[in-house]
Amino acid sequence: MLRPSTTSRRTAAAHGLRLSAAAGALGALATVALAGPALAATSEVPTPSGFYSSKQPYVAPDAADLEAYSPAPAGYETIATESVARHGSRGLSGYKYDALLHRLAETAQADGGFLTPEIGTTFVANLDAITAANVENGYGMLTGQGATQHQGIGARAYQRNAALFAEASAAGDRIVAETSGEARATESGENFLIGFADAAATAASPVPALDAPLVAHPERLYFHKVENPDGTDKAEGTPEREIADAYDAYIEEQTDDGGTIAAATDFIEDLPRSVEVADELLSGIFTPEFIAQIGADDAHTWFNTVDGTEAGAVACAPGADPASDPDACGDPEKSIESSVDAAMTLYNLYIIAVDMQEENVAPHAFDFNAYFVGHEADAEWFAYLLDSEDFYEKGPSLAGHDETYRIARPLLDDFFATIDARIAGGDVAATFRFAHAETIVPFAALLRLPGSTVAAPDVAEPATSADVYDYAANPWRGAEVTPMAANVQWDVVTRDGVDPETGAAYTPLVRMLYNEREIAFAAGCTPVAEGSNWVKATELKRCLADVATTESPLIADGAASAAADTAGPQLAETGVGTGAATAALLLVMAGAAASVIAVRSRRAVRG
Repeated sequence: MLRPSTTSRRTAAAHGLRLSAAAGALGALATVALAGPALAATSEVPTPSGFYSSKQPYVAPDAADLEAYSPAPAGYETIATESVARHGSRGLSGYKYDALLHRLAETAQADGGFLTPEIGTTFVANLDAITAANVENGYGMLTGQGATQHQGIGARAYQRNAALFAEASAAGDRIVAETSGEARATESGENFLIGFADAAATAASPVPALDAPLVAHPERLYFHKVENPDGTDKAEGTPEREIADAYDAYIEEQTDDGGTIAAATDFIEDLPRSVEVADELLSGIFTPEFIAQIGADDAHTWFNTVDGTEAGAVACAPGADPASDPDACGDPEKSIESSVDAAMTLYNLYIIAVDMQEENVAPHAFDFNAYFVGHEADAEWFAYLLDSEDFYEKGPSLAGHDETYRIARPLLDDFFATIDARIAGGDVAATFRFAHAETIVPFAALLRLPGSTVAAPDVAEPATSADVYDYAANPWRGAEVTPMAANVQWDVVTRDGVDPETGAAYTPLVRMLYNEREIAFAAGCTPVAEGSNWVKATELKRCLADVATTESPLIADGAASAAADTAGPQLAETGVGTGAATAALLLVMAGAAASVIAVRSRRAVRG
């Protein structure tokens, strides 16, 4: 069920600013005098060394990262920018991990299963506190950190392309902001726009109007599910429904008995190390006898229900209003059936706690970090267990398969279509999209971004770690591929005139930022010059979308010289495929020159 965003209460109101869907003009936001976020973040943020998997808080770029942005080749000017971002840091997505550990703790107290009564009292108090904090904030909603993250990203997006936005404003161009439709994605977009407008106001510079703020586009930002965030289903017979149905069917087959993904994840979870680290962690809280009993009988197996039994009533968080926060009522199918389940459930509270620093205050202060002091190696293993599920179901997955990430093709198509529309004379100068890890992870694999270039062996009956996703052999890490507020941004530049090599308008060039650090496009995507991170749009369509082109990926030496000054990190060779071609994306070169001239002429007339 779709919930309204609470940004007006938690973020915008705190800044003396209200986002008005009726007004729909970003220029109005920019007139509010606010203290803008710094260009680079200065506050300390938990780093991936804490092994937080995909709950890693966003690490903003530092000054060196920002200074490393390479200039466009000589003669080229920015005409557009676009991005997709995961929502920022959030609380628990639902009453689940806290609920299950409440049921386990009740049994432990009845059995004398805590090492000491004091340890039990503290454990329950931590559970009560994190539940209360999530009830107050709203389950699944953006936390204060998440709001700050996207405000900073929005400010830096403006600062990086201030000249583009000033020119676009003078030309009467627009900004488009899109959301999956899920409340936390919408909140993220709202906060991004707050930061964007704040930076523009600080610079005393006009910005384009915002077109219909935060329009929901689940077909390209929530493609992994048939049901959209607003409760409707994707329409039968539509391409987006076919994509969601195919993905659902594939995952169901692969994670059911006999599925290769099920075999791989079962193999990983059943490794002796999994039980070892689970028992090590739990031994600091519970007695050996109690740990040995977990999952041994019905009394020591817990479901997410009121009484912990499989047939129990649905459990809702104490103090929550299910009418306004349906996620405060748990999924009764979730359970703890082993010591590994129990330890992983505790680990999930440990990793979400780092995203709730502003909510972790009296009267609901909690400390789950204490349970992992001295257990850093255990935390790394739990991160591996959690990463393995995301890797197989959303990421590079199995060699020879692309079902888990080709679902992101509509998003890639939209990135290209957005560029094409701008070159054809369109008035959208920027497109900002806000979504989820389920969007970013497959998109990263489709683009072959750093860490998302290696698939796991397709082995139906794994016998060794070499047969499955393994940290030692695979670079995929949730904390690096999809931290909270993870983002992919493309800047688009072009130049006036006719390219003598093609006899048509100059092809636009694109460079990419991943989490606001400039990187090279995937291996096999040839840049315009050696050492450059700028790539022709036609070349990107060829190497990422299998769209044929006869155009050389290179530009003349004189124009390329400025682009070769700064080189970003190069991607490793990849074994993942790029999916089927979409010929409709091919740039029609015969009309391109007239389109670019039309864009320039329209700007001149409006100016």
